[in-house]
Amino acid sequence: MTSSSLLKRVASRASLASVFALIAILGVVAALDADSTAAVVHHGLSATLWAMFALLVILRPAPVRRGESRTGMAAAIGAQTVTVVLGLVAGDGAFSGAPLFAADVLLAGGLLFAIASLAFLGRCFGIFPDVRGLVMRGPYRFVRHPLYLGELTALLGIAVGSDRWLLTVPLWVICVALQLVRTGYEERSLRAEFPEYGPYAERTKRLIPGVV
Repeated sequence: MTSSSLLKRVASRASLASVFALIAILGVVAALDADSTAAVVHHGLSATLWAMFALLVILRPAPVRRGESRTGMAAAIGAQTVTVVLGLVAGDGAFSGAPLFAADVLLAGGLLFAIASLAFLGRCFGIFPDVRGLVMRGPYRFVRHPLYLGELTALLGIAVGSDRWLLTVPLWVICVALQLVRTGYEERSLRAEFPEYGPYAERTKRLIPGVV
């Protein structure tokens, strides 16, 4: 690797990690300013997830196979962007009682599942459909993309609990579609690199255990 290529890689990792770290810091600030236990938990879990993203961007190795599809890259960037936008536009919760409880459970449960999935994924984590390794343990025993399942579950909690659900729910649907496109390109690379991925995919659902 030339010195210019190395500098370019370091700069790209540092810039992406800085964005994730900034979002994590904002989450910590929001948790400190929160006026309810549920809000403290939600912002704290969200900050933890984004901080893990930032750390793993720095620690991850170079890909063993790089995804070249611009569509796959666009889907990955789009999914991350919609995730941030949905969180920004959600506003305050509009419900109380059982609906609010359901939204809180979806959000906290989704974040916890995403954090656990990311811990098992470890240094294989990536934004684009590149291959850094194959993980089939932990949550990956039950679904091929548990990190995305956790994120989408948490986002659903935000969407349905928002006072702007006519905006947030369609954004959530868009995010689901983008993640499905993203997983398709990721799996092409995984199948090409690991012969065992095919049998694993046949016995393990993509996003929802036993469903799809």
